[in-house]
Amino acid sequence: MSEDTAPTILCVDDDQALLKTTQKMLLKQGYNVLTAGNGVQALEVLSKKTPDLILIDAIMPKMDGYEVCSQLQENPETAYIPVIFVTGQDSDQDKARAFAAGAADHLIKPVEKHALLAKIGLHLRTNERWRMLLQPERTTPWEAPVVPSDFSRFMNFLFTKMSVPEHTRSRLTMMRPAEVYSLTVELGISEVQLAKFIATFCGLSYISDIKPEALQLGVLPATFCKTNHIVVIGTSTGGPAFVVSNPFSWELLDALRIAMGDKQKYQVMITEPDNIDALLVKRSASVSRPSTSMFALEQRLREHHHVGLEDINLHERDEESAPIIELVNRIITSAHEMGASDIHIEPWEKEVIIRYRIDGHLRVANRFRPRSLIGPLVARIKIMSRLDIAERRLPQDGRIVFREYGRNHVDVDLRVSIVPTNYGEKVVMRLLDKKRSILPLFNLGFSERHLEIYKQKITMPYGMILHVGPTGSGKSMTLYAALNEVKRPELNIQTIEDPIEYTLPGIIQLQVNPDIGLTFQRALRSYLRQDPDVILVGEIRDRETAHIAVEAALTGHLLLSTLHTNDAPSTVIRLMEMGIEPFMVSSSIGLVCAQRLIRRLCPQCKEAYQPDAEEQLLVGISEGDTSPLYRPVGCPSCDNIGYRGRIGIHEILVPNDEVRYAINNDTVTAEKLKRMAVESCGMTTLYWDAMEKVRAGICSLGDVLATIRPDDFDTRPAGIQ
Repeated sequence: MSEDTAPTILCVDDDQALLKTTQKMLLKQGYNVLTAGNGVQALEVLSKKTPDLILIDAIMPKMDGYEVCSQLQENPETAYIPVIFVTGQDSDQDKARAFAAGAADHLIKPVEKHALLAKIGLHLRTNERWRMLLQPERTTPWEAPVVPSDFSRFMNFLFTKMSVPEHTRSRLTMMRPAEVYSLTVELGISEVQLAKFIATFCGLSYISDIKPEALQLGVLPATFCKTNHIVVIGTSTGGPAFVVSNPFSWELLDALRIAMGDKQKYQVMITEPDNIDALLVKRSASVSRPSTSMFALEQRLREHHHVGLEDINLHERDEESAPIIELVNRIITSAHEMGASDIHIEPWEKEVIIRYRIDGHLRVANRFRPRSLIGPLVARIKIMSRLDIAERRLPQDGRIVFREYGRNHVDVDLRVSIVPTNYGEKVVMRLLDKKRSILPLFNLGFSERHLEIYKQKITMPYGMILHVGPTGSGKSMTLYAALNEVKRPELNIQTIEDPIEYTLPGIIQLQVNPDIGLTFQRALRSYLRQDPDVILVGEIRDRETAHIAVEAALTGHLLLSTLHTNDAPSTVIRLMEMGIEPFMVSSSIGLVCAQRLIRRLCPQCKEAYQPDAEEQLLVGISEGDTSPLYRPVGCPSCDNIGYRGRIGIHEILVPNDEVRYAINNDTVTAEKLKRMAVESCGMTTLYWDAMEKVRAGICSLGDVLATIRPDDFDTRPAGIQ
């Protein structure tokens, strides 16, 4: 091919040696090559010349590849340029971010020459095929679609099937084809039912579940898929299938026909919008947004990072403080959208790292340079938390009511902890979503046996129910679910919390305030004069609170609370170490529930495999049993992580007379109590409850072993070999 007709490829990488090698290789293949050493330089090149394809690295100074790709998507003139990430960032999160930003493909360094050239050829052909569809004036007129998609006839078909009254028909006939899924509200049907009606009318196949591994890249531009709400999957016949939710856009269907050509066979299939959103919209919202426009805010902060703390205004958005305010708000909003439980803002040697804890695991969301930006960021958070911005030597704790500062109606509170480190102050913010619904008990991961025991014990007239485990193990959520289960008009239920994480209708809630002397102890003593039936104490932190709680449980009240211990038996020892008499501990405890949260395998992409002998032993599968286990793979539905959501793992100790007698013996240890609980009370330990979830294909063995330690002695339940 001549130089004039050869495609132009822009290569972007901060590794100059690799950049020159790639440039030399592409020039030998006859391509025109442009180069840039970082994202800023790439945008400068793009302002002068539009390439046919871009090869880009992910992590680069000044501006990373994700931000470049996102900015290309925002410009109609560059949105359809295929972008291939060629990067050493090989985690599932990085792949998800690349596709969400609009990348056409993602290759891991080092890339074999022939594989890279094959990808370039594929995406150049795709781009060429769609050029004529992007032209303002088409030489080929639109023709009738290849499938019946007359919207008015479909409406009559639907009215007949649904027996819609005449007066309703006349109103709905004014609806436009693009509003077809509004019919679900008008007719009281689900999107699934409507999608099936559409498929039947059009004579097309309905697909209920789009397997991520079936997605085909390089057939349609990523921007076209997002704009037109369409995905491409492979079929058993070898040809592609275009999956749409609304086939009543005949321009779209005709565009597909023209682009594919008369010789290429393909199918059109129908699914509901949520299935397509799971592959396109959700990933874009949850992964791409934290990076989008962050660079611009970072640049503005760099320009003003010399601003003194006294110049950062609390309410007024002046020129100096505006980028700081906007950036902090964006960090919090993005974390909330991604479903994060915690935000970590950390000063490192040369940069500031923003990490979100999602499903129990930390993920890097953004990197800001220089490290001195930590100063204004922390100062702004201190102002929002009503803390002392001049104090940088001592740890500080505070709380942010975000609706007072955010403009997007995110009703979330944040518990703030700030500590000094060697490179500056680190901030950790726990997100408390006040609108988050309380899950019912049966949705929290209890096994059938555990659920039956737990529901029986929370209806006791008196006694103490304790939930134990580390921070973030789901203790508060389980206690709230328990209160929802037992609340009745005839019961007086009151809580003492720090902070109030969820508002429960019909329940009296109190937040402690140590600054004015309203501590757990004082509030609990006052509550005992309020004629309570059920009391929830957010956490037992000291001897006095523990003593009052035990007394309350022994005097006709059901008391629920939490402690930080590793397992159920060690909770008993912990209470005695806090100074509670053994006879009071043994008499007051009705149930101790130790728990953890383990990530659920993504149901869309989890992969079955045959465990080896060691894994069978760990899980409790007998020799000769061919039952499979499951492991993570990664797909668009789970942001290419392999996991989606979490499930509770529980260990429930209900003391019997033998255990109570042992507690009264001063020489009892946690190990002896654990052995006794397993042997005489039939307790299922955390480890074996987790293995039950592994055998059921809910969790992966590796993820469980990273969270829960195997028992030191044989505690396997009956029925496990």
